[in-house]
Amino acid sequence: MDQQPSSRELAAAHILGQYQQAGLWFDGIYQMLLTHLREHRQAEPQPNEYGGLVAETSRLGFADYRDPATSWPNLVIDGSVLLSFARLDSETVGAALIDAVADDSCRVIVSPLAYRHVADRLIAVRGAEERVHRLLRHRPAGEDPASLSVVDVPPLTFRQVDVMTKLNTGERLDAMHTVLLALPHRCVIGTLEPEVYHRIGYGRVLNLAG
Repeated sequence: MDQQPSSRELAAAHILGQYQQAGLWFDGIYQMLLTHLREHRQAEPQPNEYGGLVAETSRLGFADYRDPATSWPNLVIDGSVLLSFARLDSETVGAALIDAVADDSCRVIVSPLAYRHVADRLIAVRGAEERVHRLLRHRPAGEDPASLSVVDVPPLTFRQVDVMTKLNTGERLDAMHTVLLALPHRCVIGTLEPEVYHRIGYGRVLNLAG
C-alpha cells in the first residue's frame, strides 16, 4: 500500500507549484538553494548575533531571555517575507519557505503583527490573501498540532509590550515582536529588511532579498 503524502509534503508541493507557475527556472533555483538555506537555519547560534540584546533585556529585568530553549532550527519570518510570498515576486523567499515547511525539524513562526503590517497591501494583489491564508491557517482535519509546519502564535502579550516599551528602540512594533518570537530559541529571522533587525540588536538574520 502506497504511503500518503504528509500535510507538510503537500504544503511544500503547493508552494513550489505556485512559484513554478509564476516564473521560469524556479525549481532549479530552489534546488540550488536547499543546502544553503537548511545549513544556515540549523547552524549553531553565535553569541555575537544576539548577546547585546540579551544583555539589554537582562539589565531591564527580563532574565527569561538569557538562556535559550533547546530547539532553534525554526524559521521566523516577518511581514516583508509574507508580502513577497503573496506576490510570488522573490525566488529566494519561495525557496526558504518551501524548505522550512517541508522540514520535519522546523516550524515557521510569524508574528500576528507582521501579518497585520502587510494585510492592507495584500488586497491589491490578485490571489495574495488566499496564498497567505493558506500558509498561515492550513489546518488538516485531525492533524497533530505539534506536527504543523506553521506555529499558531498567540497575540501580543502585556509582557512583550513591556519589553518593547523598555527597550525603546524606535523600530516598528511588528519588527520588535518578530525579534521577541525569535530570541527565546535564537531562531533565524527570514526577512527582506535585515537592517531593521541589526538596528534592534538581533543579528541571526537571513536576507531573502535575493
